[in-house]
This record gives sequence, C-alpha cells and structure tokens, in this order.
Amino acid sequence: MKRTRTACGMTAMTLTLGACGMNNGGDAAESGGGGRSIVIDEPFAPAAGWALETDDAFVLSKAGCLETLVSRADSGELAPMLATSWKQTTPRTWKFTLRSGATFQNGDPFDAKAVTAALQHALKVKAPSAAFGPDAIAGVKALDKGTVAVTTVAPDPLVPERLATPNTGILAPQAYQKSHIDPKGTCTGPFTLAEEVPQQSVRMKRNDSYWGGRAKLASAEVRFIADGAKRATQIQTGEAQLVRKLPATSTQDLKGSSGIRVDTAELSRTTSLILNNKKAPLDNVKVRQAIQAVVDTKKINQAVYFGAARPAVGPFAPTEPFAPSGAQPVKADPAKARALLAQAGVEPSSIKVQLLTYTEGASFADLAAVLQDQLKSIGIKVTIKTADYASLEPEMLSGDFDMTLLSRNHLGDMPDPLGFLAADYSCKGSFNVSHFCDPRVDALIHKAGTTTDRGKRYAIESEAASVLQSHAVNVFLVHDTESVARSSRVTGYSIDPYYTLTANLDVAPK
Repeated sequence: MKRTRTACGMTAMTLTLGACGMNNGGDAAESGGGGRSIVIDEPFAPAAGWALETDDAFVLSKAGCLETLVSRADSGELAPMLATSWKQTTPRTWKFTLRSGATFQNGDPFDAKAVTAALQHALKVKAPSAAFGPDAIAGVKALDKGTVAVTTVAPDPLVPERLATPNTGILAPQAYQKSHIDPKGTCTGPFTLAEEVPQQSVRMKRNDSYWGGRAKLASAEVRFIADGAKRATQIQTGEAQLVRKLPATSTQDLKGSSGIRVDTAELSRTTSLILNNKKAPLDNVKVRQAIQAVVDTKKINQAVYFGAARPAVGPFAPTEPFAPSGAQPVKADPAKARALLAQAGVEPSSIKVQLLTYTEGASFADLAAVLQDQLKSIGIKVTIKTADYASLEPEMLSGDFDMTLLSRNHLGDMPDPLGFLAADYSCKGSFNVSHFCDPRVDALIHKAGTTTDRGKRYAIESEAASVLQSHAVNVFLVHDTESVARSSRVTGYSIDPYYTLTANLDVAPK
C-alpha cells in the first residue's frame, strides 16, 4: 500500500545518474574510496517530495536513511532505536530518553530540541499520519537535552508503538523546507542520500559516523521499478542483487536458479477488493455481501498465488492474536449471491463497475482478470483500469471509483492494528478508501485505544474485524506472503516491512 495523501513539491536536491545505473554491485569501488555496493529493486518510488506523513517515509526507512525513536525487533516486539528507554509517567504523559551517541549526518547535534521540532512538524502537517496526529497526541516537549515528553489527548498505552512508525522519523531541523522535505544529510541512519533521479532511483552512501557502527556496504543504488517482471529480470541478469515483492509467477520461475536465493515470508498484510461503501449500488450491504459470496478466494490463491498465500478470513490472518477466533474464509456460493441481490432488489446485469488496479501490485493483473471472470459468472460486468498507484490514489481518496485492489499492511502504521483500524475504518480515518462509517466500529476503535491490557485490546480489535467481515465492507481476498530474490552472495537480510538497506547487509566478493 502506498499513501501520498498530500501534493508536495519535489526535493530540490535532484541530480542525474548514469543511464545504466550505479554499478552491478558487489565488487565495485565508489569514488572517494573503495568498498562493496549493492543494487536493490523496490516497487514503490517516493511520490510526495519526501513528506514523512506519507509512504515516502517508508521508502526512506527502507533505504537505510530515516530512523525513529522506537523500532520493531525481528520478533515484532518494540526495541530501542534513537530512544534508549521510555516510560509512562502519568496516564497522559510518556518520557523518552534519547540515545546520547547519535548525530545527524550533516553533523548537527541529535538532541531533545531537534526531536521535539521533528515531532511537532509531524503534528502540524495538513494530513498527519494515522499513528501520530493531533487527534491522539496533545504535544511534544523537550524536558532537557536528552529527554522528550509526549503528552496525549487521552490516556494512551500505545505511544511507543506510535513512535515506531517511519511516519515519526526524525530528521535534522534543516530538512524541513517550506515546500518539501530535504533528507540529504539530515537523517541519522547507516546510509545517507547522495543522489536522486525522481521516480527512478536513489544512490545511498555509507554514513561513517553512524551511531550503530560502520555499515558493511560502502554504497547502494535503490531502483524504483513498478513492473514485477522487470524486477525479476534484473536479478536474473545480475543487474540487481536484491529484488523485493516478486509476482508469484516470477517466484516460481526463479526458484532453483543458480546463484539466486528466493525467500518467502507471511506478512501482516492482506490483499482486498476495496468496495466504495458510499457509491450505489455498493452502498447496499446486501450487494456487497453478494459480491463477497461470489468471490472464490480458494481458487484465487491457487490460480494467482500458486497456493503461496492464505485465503482471507477478514482483515487479519488466523495466526494473528487479534483475528476473530475460529474465523473461516467465506466460501464461494453463486446461488447465495443471486439471492442476496434479489433481496436488495438489484438485477445483476444492471451492475456495471470499474475495477482499479495498480501496476506496482504483485500479480494484480492476473488477480483483476480472475475477479472479473468470477463476477461475470452472475452477470456483474467489470471493466479494469490499470495505472501506477500514484495516479489512482486521488480517485480512491475522493471516492470517485467503484472498486479497487489494495494490498495493505495492518501493522504498517504502528505495531498494533489500532493504527490500521483508525486510518482505514473510522468515520474520519485518514486512509478510509472504503468510505465506510459506522459509529459502532468507531466506538470499538476508541475503546481499543484506551485499553492498556494487550490481550483485552486484541479482543476488541478482533470484534471490529468481525463487523468488517460480516458487513462485507470490503472483500478480503488473501493474507499475503512476500517473496524476495537475492544473489546468493547477499547476507544480513531478512524480510521486513520497514528495513531493507541496513548496516548488516552485505555482498560477498565474487
């Protein structure tokens, strides 16, 4: 999923790279000193002038530049990053102790004043992130050089989780320009942004002053390639050494290839058929339930994902603690679908809808075709519109669409599904693409946000998920896996939604 949400000017630091890219990775020497390099292919390019309230923050985090106060460990638990510790001192106040050895890449001091300025900027933008916005956060204050206090609007047990999202990444004061964010030299991470070709690539150079220790790689080129087949080709030819989000067909083709390793992991991500709940006839719950009933997620998993995904039981996978207990995928039942449409007083042949699908979505072209065929089986006519995500998102957010495919990480906004539920399914959610509003769900989201006990909070979030599924707010299709191909010489990598280019990533010499 990608959220631009605001239109910002492009960064002024744009430079030009060679047409053939930086190098072929591994053994190349960079100017100014020797060292190993890597080429990484990512599906999504920055699209909002590096505005940190958008998914550009995730791009910058994956590129090894942007860091947050709190991080997620491999286990999914919280871990120190730019803050070494934190504690709740009152029901509405959390104190964060900052890392003393960190500095910004331009040499500016990393201190409470800079952190406070960065977080206050995050609160003041036109469309704040779901995890860290003025609806939840009342203010940020520097208590002394190494301590920051975050106060909340109401008692909030999830402030550390909120500060683990890249949307709360910390940049030096000079990054915050009037028309854009300039990350060049203003990050704290193991790599600094050296050059950018808008919508094409960024060149990253090792930050030798990194607080976490010198990175193993000297440099990297991160390429933004929406076409999954092209990404797969680049790992085969050796043009890239690490390629993320492979389509299922490419994954099958690459398995067993000499010198290439393919890793697949189940993600906290669900691919859904998003239905516009405010647009007729999809504003009728029985019409939505009819569409849900005709979609065969088992066949989709086999035909599109070669059995590598998991048919969805709602927005959350059955292995997750906040999924409804005993939930099962909806079974395809065309007769039930026709009956539901009859109850709604809607003739199937009268339903003519357009399905949006974006080129960056792995296997989305095949998925759209299968859905088109399944809905056609009961008389619903579907046309497909395909474009890059950035050009489609305005239609989604404005409500000027019928249905769209969307792959969404429900632990992306914060390491708890509350951020996802609030952004996507509350009446005032910042990414409510479904245009769904139900006071009962809003009440559950509010209750979850004030519940300290994790188990009890998960139970409330599970109840909200049950409502979304039973009301067919969207048709939840599959719980995703991500497949990543890498050269067998690449070490120090594991699939992670926040981090790709890390200090531990390395490429062994040929």
